[in-house]
Amino acid sequence: MPRLSLLSRFALVSLVLVVGLGAVMAQQLASMISQRALRSATDAAVLTTTIAVQPLLTSQDLAEAIPEAKVAALDRAVAGSRDGTEIARIKIWRLDGELIYVADPHTQAPPRESSPEPSHELAEALEGHIEAELVFESDEPGNAALLDRYGSLLEVYVPIRYAGVEKPVGAFELYLPYQPVRNSIRADTLRAVGLLVLGLLILWAGLFSTVAGASRRLRSESRRNEHQALHDALTGLPNRELLSQDIERAVRAAEPDGSTVALVVLDLDRFREVNDTLGHRHGDLLIAEMGERLRAEVGVHGTVARLGGDEFAVLLTGVADARSAVAATERLRDALRLPLEIGDVALAVEASAGISLHPADAGDASSMLQHADVALYVAKRTHQGISVYDAAQDEHTPQRLRLLGELARGIDDGELVMHYQPQLDLSGSVRGVEALVRWQHPERGLLPPAEFIPVAERTGLIHPLTDVVLGMAVAQSKRWHDAGTPTPVAVNISTRSLLHAGFADRVLDLLAVWAMPAGLLTLEITETTIMEDPDRALAVLSRLAAAGVRLSIDDFGTGYSSLAYLKSLPVHELKIDRSFVAALTSSERDRVIVDSTVALGRRLGLDVVAEGVEDEATLLALGALGCTLAQGFYFSRPVPAGALRAGVDLPSTAAVRSTAQPTG
Repeated sequence: MPRLSLLSRFALVSLVLVVGLGAVMAQQLASMISQRALRSATDAAVLTTTIAVQPLLTSQDLAEAIPEAKVAALDRAVAGSRDGTEIARIKIWRLDGELIYVADPHTQAPPRESSPEPSHELAEALEGHIEAELVFESDEPGNAALLDRYGSLLEVYVPIRYAGVEKPVGAFELYLPYQPVRNSIRADTLRAVGLLVLGLLILWAGLFSTVAGASRRLRSESRRNEHQALHDALTGLPNRELLSQDIERAVRAAEPDGSTVALVVLDLDRFREVNDTLGHRHGDLLIAEMGERLRAEVGVHGTVARLGGDEFAVLLTGVADARSAVAATERLRDALRLPLEIGDVALAVEASAGISLHPADAGDASSMLQHADVALYVAKRTHQGISVYDAAQDEHTPQRLRLLGELARGIDDGELVMHYQPQLDLSGSVRGVEALVRWQHPERGLLPPAEFIPVAERTGLIHPLTDVVLGMAVAQSKRWHDAGTPTPVAVNISTRSLLHAGFADRVLDLLAVWAMPAGLLTLEITETTIMEDPDRALAVLSRLAAAGVRLSIDDFGTGYSSLAYLKSLPVHELKIDRSFVAALTSSERDRVIVDSTVALGRRLGLDVVAEGVEDEATLLALGALGCTLAQGFYFSRPVPAGALRAGVDLPSTAAVRSTAQPTG
């Protein structure tokens, strides 16, 4: 049988309860009506005897004998009672229990009976109490005839009292036909029960109508809440929760034949600039328009969802492989790229996209979303526009998560150690060192920074790690200073650390604690770090430079900075990236880049350090270009502080010096 709805179950249960309540109330009402009718009939009998019969008798008549004349009058009075309360029979009893009168108004000659033994009811009446009972059967011959005639009788015993006499002097025993009373009870009961049923039905109908209306409103509100819970308020597109459900359904549908399901996550490039320039209202308009474009492009062949902010997701079920998924994604990007006008400003929107495929790299909704996010991160980081998930590029594996927890413990337990790589001039003298952190893992041994720094940079763990590295480097530099060999030390600073609130204060406090000259500390930052937030970076760097801290731009030439920013930055040094230095002797293009960088640094009054020097030929080429500082494996690998030497014997130092030419 079909399951009943909640409203139907309520209607059925409430109807049963109302019917049950009505039955109980009807029974109680019928009982009350019956009792009332019996009281009324009894009162009528008492009134009849008191008004019509008792005035014909005196106490002396009851004490001695009723004269014949009065007997005839009594008979006439009893017979005439049928115009009022009909009397089937009447008996008169004396106080001593003797029956002195019997009359049956329906016979020509009222019968005279012998005196039976007084009943309990008669005894009560002779004591002054009115008694009444229903008679449906009787062994008395006279009563049997009456029962045959009337069916049932109401028997009433009424005390006979006279003024001035305290106790009753006798009692009337009346038999009244019960059928009229029963008819009255039935009529009154039917009328009362009918009104009760009608009232209960009206009550139930009103209650049902109220509950039904509330149920409809609740269902409507539930549908509205469900829609809001599963859809984005701005675009009306499915949200992450509904998308996950759609992905699970698509994956289940694709499993029998092993077909491909693709999930594309798109992120609008430079959306923050739209919000900052035109305001959030225009940013919302842009998001809504992008959602409509994606929905129009996908049509019925997939699902478009908004994941939040400027991030959308598209579920594609009609793709054959990764190549077709990339082609479909390129069409999505083309649809977003079409010009549009927002706030009187013409915009051309670009988007980066990450793709995850089932069953190639993910088996459920959660992993598809996670892998698509990873691919999107790779696409934005490499500026390639579209990236398909590759497990080799996934830095968010359980192993890396475990490594993150171990790193937090390692920082607290003092497992970080510092190695130093010297920076030398072309005569072989150490001019400074670069501090490079290592992690002495209790199980995996000594780990290089590439194993754990990227993990820390994506979390807040980079801040305590940077503080520890700075503290160890400054402490070591202070020891060299106190030993009479002051050696500048350089420390790499990440973007998150430089722009973190209070970074400059922590650096200056550290120098004050160790009482170390600020000029012995160099902070190395990349062009990308500066361009992340140029104004804030300039403020932090200016404060540090004003305090005497040296500043170096690391990996120069690999970022996207502007020479205008370089001119305004308070830096003291440029470090040429090892990618240019490594090919210095084999690539004319790299030689030109290094030559230009050295010349730019010299003209700006900056020191220029070449990284990654690994052979004598490269050193000679740097000398010929006028570069005076270098570091690399040719001189020394990063080593503990105690293993550093004061200088390095260069076999061709004279040749280097002789080929060095000033460039400006």
